[in-house]
This record gives sequence, C-alpha cells and structure tokens, in this order.
Amino acid sequence: MIKLSRGLSVALLSAALCTAPAFAARPSDAQIDQLMQSMNYERMKGEMLKQMRESAEMMAVAEAGDRLDDKQREALTRSLARQMSMVEQMLDWKAVAPIYRKVYGETFDAAEVQAIIDFYGSPAGRSIMEKMPQAMGRTMQEMQPLMRSMFERMQRELRDEVKDIVDGDGKTAPVPPAPPAPPSVPQPAAGG
Repeated sequence: MIKLSRGLSVALLSAALCTAPAFAARPSDAQIDQLMQSMNYERMKGEMLKQMRESAEMMAVAEAGDRLDDKQREALTRSLARQMSMVEQMLDWKAVAPIYRKVYGETFDAAEVQAIIDFYGSPAGRSIMEKMPQAMGRTMQEMQPLMRSMFERMQRELRDEVKDIVDGDGKTAPVPPAPPAPPSVPQPAAGG
C-alpha cells in the first residue's frame, strides 16, 4: 500500500471535494409552508374558487336556459353551493399541504425556495402577487374567442366523423358527446 504524506492526503481530499457535485439541501416542510404563505395561497385559493363558482353558475344557467322556475333555480343554487363547498374542502391547506411539500421539495432546493420567499417578501414581489390574479383572469378572458372557436371546430369535426362512421358501414353508432364550450371567465376585481 502506498503511504501518502499528510499534506498530499489533505490536498487530494480537498481536490476530490471541490470536484464532487454539490448536493443541494432539500427545503424543509416549514420552508415550503412559508413559501406558500408568502405567495398568499389562501388568497389565490379564494380567487380560484370565485372564478370556478362564477363559471359553474354561468354554465348551469346556459345549460338550463329559461326552462327553470324560481324553485328549480333555488335547487340549482343549493347544488352548486354544495359542490363548491366540496372543492373548497379539497383545496384546504391541510388537505393540499402534503402535495405542495412533496412537489416543491422534489422540484426546488432549499436555496431556491428561500430566494422565492425573499422575492415575494420584497415590494416588487408583493406587487407582482397582487397583480397576478388580474393578469391571469385577463389572459383567460382574452383567450375565450380562441377557445370558443377551437371547441366549435372540434364539435363540427366530431359530428362529421360520427356521420362518416354511421354512413360508412350502415350501422348506427352511439354519438359521443361533444366537448363542452369553455366557460366565460369574469375579470377578477383589481387588487382583491
């Protein structure tokens, strides 16, 4: 066995450590919780629930049209409220925290999470977080004509394909449902 001098051993060990890949620390659950708090998860959840509720109401009214009397409208309102309550429970932080901790913990290292926390704690970061729901809502609103056009085209093509299938072999095939038209997304209130 080759005996190395103490100085050479230290130099070789130092060189090995310097060339070894750096392993970044995984963020702690507390760090990820702090990140979600700095990103204002509860506010984001509230905005998302509000948009979902409004979209669901518009879709239900569009589907039912003028066929509902007052009693039926009340029943529909109660049904939508129950469904939204289930969604709200599903999105409760206690329910989703393990998912966020897993995903963010596997995606970002501790230094990256801290950098995001620091950014969202800065004046610019807070301003961006305040404006993000409005930007997202406006983006979805601007995309509505594009989405509507795409869904209408899909419906036409699906109808034509079903017709070709039915006419091609002389047998009647069950008609698959057309994809639903995208809901209109209301523009969120500014700053709230």
